[in-house]
Amino acid sequence: MILSNTQKSFAAKSNSYFILLIFLIIPLTTNYCQLTTDNNFFSPYNRLKFGNYLYKDKDYLRAAKEFKEYLKVYSNDTVQFKFSNSFFKIGRFTEAADNFKGLFFSSTLSEEARLMFFESNFFQNDFNKFRNLADQDVYLSLKYRKEIERLKFTTYFFDIATLPAENIILEPFPDSVQSQIAKFYIQKKIPLHKNPTTAAILSTLLPGAGKIYTGEVGDGITALVTTALSAYLAYTNFNAGHQFRGWLFAGMTAFFYGGNIYGSAASAQIYNARIRFDFDKEVKFYFEQRNYFLPQIDL
Repeated sequence: MILSNTQKSFAAKSNSYFILLIFLIIPLTTNYCQLTTDNNFFSPYNRLKFGNYLYKDKDYLRAAKEFKEYLKVYSNDTVQFKFSNSFFKIGRFTEAADNFKGLFFSSTLSEEARLMFFESNFFQNDFNKFRNLADQDVYLSLKYRKEIERLKFTTYFFDIATLPAENIILEPFPDSVQSQIAKFYIQKKIPLHKNPTTAAILSTLLPGAGKIYTGEVGDGITALVTTALSAYLAYTNFNAGHQFRGWLFAGMTAFFYGGNIYGSAASAQIYNARIRFDFDKEVKFYFEQRNYFLPQIDL
């Protein structure tokens, strides 16, 4: 069938209009789909977008909820890490550790997840459990092995476990801080405690001496003067024939004397508790100021 020139011209124009129409429709359709997705506030895309905004704004609890909804639909290592880290940031360390374990294998963030797993366990304050975990190679990070080892030896400053040798504890720490760590080691190993028995014996021999031994000089002098004055009044009243007042002051003397002995022993215990508290506070502040010598990992 042979087409006339007019028919050929009409067909060519029709094809041109059709192609032009296609180029007009495709962008409109794409924009409509994008608009539909953007208006669906509960789509995975918008959940993730809002979760990232909350995470950046440090609203970690709500961010975790948005990440959780996204992860129900899609698997993403970065989102899983942020989801786990959100629990870490708000102090829910058990949940954080459990979720970081999900990134241990076949993940681009496996090494970072392992480090954060150990950090999460460290801040649960079960230091014996932490040391047991650190001794299990299955959990250790090759990249952050030294950081985890530092955390392990740091735990010895926070509980009553027997200290390893000084050189073993110092080895993973930078040379620039080893002198300070060594100072903490000596304070922990040989604390400047006062013996409650010694304090009691001193106050038995000389009222108030035990208090002076524990650093409470004012209380010690007061105890000595009070006990001596009461004993003197008892003695003078007995000599003057005032039996009632003599026995009254004798009873007071016995009370002051016995209380002074007990108080001196208690003073030594209080002194020791204060030493432990001050040490714990100083060590914690020192490590917190340096973020426990850990790298900042925050995606």
